[in-house]
This record gives sequence, C-alpha cells and structure tokens, in this order.
Amino acid sequence: MKKSKENILITRTLSEESPLQQLSKEGYHVIAQSFLEIVPYSISEIPSADVYFYYSKNAAKHFAQAANSLYLNLNHSKHAAMGKGTAKELSNQGLAVDFIGDSSPQIVAEKLLKKYSDYTICFVRAKDSTRSIQNEWPYPYTEVIAYRSEEKIVQIEKDIHTIIATSPKSFISAMRSCNSSTLKKVICIGPTTYNAVNIMVEVNTIMASSSTEAALLEAFYKSQGE
Repeated sequence: MKKSKENILITRTLSEESPLQQLSKEGYHVIAQSFLEIVPYSISEIPSADVYFYYSKNAAKHFAQAANSLYLNLNHSKHAAMGKGTAKELSNQGLAVDFIGDSSPQIVAEKLLKKYSDYTICFVRAKDSTRSIQNEWPYPYTEVIAYRSEEKIVQIEKDIHTIIATSPKSFISAMRSCNSSTLKKVICIGPTTYNAVNIMVEVNTIMASSSTEAALLEAFYKSQGE
C-alpha cells in the first residue's frame, strides 16, 4: 500500500490522534496545512435557547469564551455539535455534549428535528457559513456569528497529487498555494465541499461517507482501488 512518491495535501492541521496520521505511517508524503485564518467576532449578547448547535470547533470555542466573559452559565442548556472535533472542543470548554452529527446536513437536520423539535434552538456559526442545517429547519430559531475565516496563502513547493479538502474555502486557498497541474484526485469531507470542488476542477472527486477524519481516510483508501 505504500506510495512514497504520492504527495497528499490536507487542508487542516491534524491532532496526534487523527486517523489521517496513518497516511504518513504508510509512506505517503503528507502536508497538513491550514489555509484559513480564524478571526473571532466580538459577541456582546447571547440569545437564550434550550439547545445550542455548533457548526465547528471554532464556533464552539469562541462562543463558549464569549459566554464566560458575559458571565453566562451555559450548563442549563443542551449542546449539539457538528462532528466529533466540535464535540471535543465543547468538552474542553466544560460543556456536556447531548448530540453529535456526523452525516450529511440533511440527515443531521432530520436527527436534530426528531430530538429537538419541541425545543428552542440557537445555531452558532461562521460569518460565511452555508447555513446548511438552518436551511432544513422548519421552525423559528436564533443564531450567533462567532467568527469569520479569511483565506491564507501558503506556498507549497511540492507537486500535489491528492487534496483532502475539509471546506470549500480552504480548498480554494489550497489551489492558489500549490501546483494544481499535478492534481489527480480530491477527497471531500461532505456534500457542500464536494459540490464546490466539482465546479472548480475536473479531477476524480470522492465524497466521504460522513464529516469525520476517519471517513476521509476510508474514502482515500477506497479511491486507491479505483
């Protein structure tokens, strides 16, 4: 399975326990690089809600920090996360996680509705979020913009054969940062990224079965057999 000549660019940094670390162990040359600068928003007011839903770990981090600065106790509400990374950040902030969504936005919205249709809900997001869950939500809701992301251009010297894309915006920045003429394949974290990549490039594009790093790794392995 080792392919030492294949260079893989992952559009986020990886924790030590990330399943994607396995690629380096198997001989692939992996560059894990964030292509986004996170700029927290100043949050002066937080709407009350039975449930807070967080789109990302940055949303969870900056919202929780804002709540602490406002002396707001969030432990009286339930907390729902998009992905395990977001759930972990909520735990790091001392908040109990009641729900983790790791599928497509449509499936996550269906599960949220089933669980929280009788609750008031507040969505915590980035300024440039596609609001994919809200688009499926039939009831009134509130929302808080916790941060914005700005593109960061990083010069990548090596030819890149595969990109593992974790968002549309990070993929755009990655394409501007590397030699895209050698790109053969893109593994996408979800349908929003998948659709955006298909518009931008004409290469083999594969969507992971869920929005987790384990699913991204699985999709990469499956693509090797194609």
